[in-house]
Amino acid sequence: MTSATHTQERADGRADRPDGPDQPDESPPAGTAGAPGDRLRQPPVDRRRWLDRDRRRWLARTALAVTLAAGAAGQIAVWAAGNWLWNDETAIAINLRRTFLELTRGMEFQQVAPVGWLWLEKTLWLAFGDGERVLRLPSLAGMLAVLALTAIITHRVVGRWAAVAATVLIAAAPMILTYVGELKQYAVESAIALAVLLLGDRYLASVGSRQGRSRWLIPVGWAAATGVAVFVSLTAVLALAGAVAGMTLLLALRRRWTDAAVLLAGSAPAVAFAGYLIHRRRRFPFMPGQSDYFADGTPPAGSGPVEILAWLPRMWSSFVTVTLDWRQPLLVLLLVVAGVAVLSWRRRSLWAAMLGGTLLVAVAAAAARGLPLADRVATWLIAPTVILVVAGLDGGVRLALHAGTGLTSRAGTGVRRAGRVVVASLALLLAAAVLPVIAHPAAVAAYRQVADPRMKDAGPAALADVAARARPGDVVLFYWFSYRMVVWYGPQHDLAPRTVRLYPSDHDKCDPQAFGEWLGDADRVWYVHGRNLSGEPADYPTRVAAELAELGTVVEIRDFPADRWSTSTAAWVLVDLTAGPDPQPPAVESDPGYACLGRW
Repeated sequence: MTSATHTQERADGRADRPDGPDQPDESPPAGTAGAPGDRLRQPPVDRRRWLDRDRRRWLARTALAVTLAAGAAGQIAVWAAGNWLWNDETAIAINLRRTFLELTRGMEFQQVAPVGWLWLEKTLWLAFGDGERVLRLPSLAGMLAVLALTAIITHRVVGRWAAVAATVLIAAAPMILTYVGELKQYAVESAIALAVLLLGDRYLASVGSRQGRSRWLIPVGWAAATGVAVFVSLTAVLALAGAVAGMTLLLALRRRWTDAAVLLAGSAPAVAFAGYLIHRRRRFPFMPGQSDYFADGTPPAGSGPVEILAWLPRMWSSFVTVTLDWRQPLLVLLLVVAGVAVLSWRRRSLWAAMLGGTLLVAVAAAAARGLPLADRVATWLIAPTVILVVAGLDGGVRLALHAGTGLTSRAGTGVRRAGRVVVASLALLLAAAVLPVIAHPAAVAAYRQVADPRMKDAGPAALADVAARARPGDVVLFYWFSYRMVVWYGPQHDLAPRTVRLYPSDHDKCDPQAFGEWLGDADRVWYVHGRNLSGEPADYPTRVAAELAELGTVVEIRDFPADRWSTSTAAWVLVDLTAGPDPQPPAVESDPGYACLGRW
């Protein structure tokens, strides 16, 4: 359909976009508009009814404002805790010591992060320093944007009270709160995904509405904005693909072929740029076993159609129970599907297509083993899923109210009103009961995170404690998996990354004599143990102490327990090498895989 046709449609009073604007649920009071003769013929206005509606609007707006304020306060509290960086964060922080040009290449420690986001972090570091709160400032801004954009989109597409419910679910999302306080890209990616969807809605509302030179500003602006999005976010290309697929489908159904072609042409630069960035990143090494790290995020390598179909339920269950921290995956799936159907039924077909398309594109990318749909990697899908779930619940309430109206339509006025109140109460109670059933664990976890934000690695606390206690000439050794932590925090205390590891007895690094010579003439040796690598023994520090006890007497072992310091246990060990071998070394169960202490 050409632009001239759009102009004719507007002249005829018809909408020129696939999806009309969000209309209020109520019409204006009778008798407030129209010709004088029309006012005389209309029935009198029930002012009390409209006062009640105004009061409901005020209550909804107040509830939304309170929810937004509470959610923002919770996020700021987690960010303001300023916990030490943990292992994954220090890997990113160390890379920020490189130049802007070097950040476009492969990253140290086989990390994966969008170049635009790294440049943003580098700029903040140069401007304000390398403090934990400074480096995590984009994460706070990203999650605050997710909170606000979820409220805006849900209010626009579903309704006022639905926006309140969606905002509550985002505010009580543990994964959101986790990454508001971490130096990772997931918060910014989540915000950009919603921004791309909202931009798609605005694009389709404006396309074809302008003439002349300004007509081409909209596609050019779309191309520029989406190009920036894929530069700053790895997952933006998936959100873009979902949005463009939904928009193109609706344009094609309405035979607006020119607008569809312009949309695809305007999206091509961002897709090509994202393809270049992905290809460039794949030239550099990834962490070994990265594709299998998230067990259910992708199907097994070499899977055929049957294996992929068998994988889908596992993937969805993992997404719901881990990423969302919800329960009842089947019920959540039904609500998501219902949300797409309800949005279509309510003439919000653009948002139904974009949100549904985004989820389908994410599933397809995971099925192709391109990007896992699991755990923290799927954080960007939390808000789209919440919006669809709330839309599904809202549709159920509306259907129940409509059915109740039909059942009581032939009754008397008093009975009819009473029946509607009963049906409305039951529908609202049912909707209110569903959310706690599926989201109760998330709410509890979110409350604990806000009330007591804990670090993921107490290793920096153990390092700082040892640095304050160490004497000149002491040797400080570190757990091999804490290497990145020492590289980042060690220079603050003049500590070098001297790392050790437990090896099998037949390993070539298992040489007690060489290890003793490496310690030199030190009188005391410290061992600092940070966050344990998954799969290694929980008593790793004690095993190291038992090995060091062959060289000297264990003076003290201090734990930094998880219930007080972090979500994992840290420890340090002090050994006096001048006292001779320990007559009562720590007792540990023999394990041939961890039988000898050597340099890493």
